[in-house]
Amino acid sequence: MSAHHGDTLAFRDRRFLLVEQPLEAYFGLIGQRPRLHGGGCPEGRGYAASWEIDDGWLYLVGLAGQWADHSPVTLHNLFPFAGERVFATWFSGTVHGFRQDDGDEGCNGTAPRRYPDLVLTIVQGRVSSSSVVHRGTPGSAEAQGDAAAASGREALASAADGSSLLI
Repeated sequence: MSAHHGDTLAFRDRRFLLVEQPLEAYFGLIGQRPRLHGGGCPEGRGYAASWEIDDGWLYLVGLAGQWADHSPVTLHNLFPFAGERVFATWFSGTVHGFRQDDGDEGCNGTAPRRYPDLVLTIVQGRVSSSSVVHRGTPGSAEAQGDAAAASGREALASAADGSSLLI
């Protein structure tokens, strides 16, 4: 669970690098994968997707990449009748995310921590449970205080109703 494939998720005013690739489930559903140019993104996928959770629902909000002819991929190329975002009803599963530090972008694929900062269980595009680890940024007073107080333990929040706890 250490590979990052370029997808990012906005959740509760934070950005996370995703391990899973929810758009691949859509390609499986329609029975074909578009011909995308593999350059620029890890694993030769040809795209990096941007996702958000809004009011408990998973939405695809952006795509970056290239078609095989090197023209840019856009959200409207794959979903021509969609608005600014696409409700991801095709996706059911668990996604794991690592908090994105400032300066990291979708296709850079920085090595995430061993344990995810975010675990979401999604059923037909709806978040059914979430677990969020709250960490301070390295070197911050919050991170130093957490380390001293917790002696290596990490604060974990988990709730099915969308609430958040700091332990």
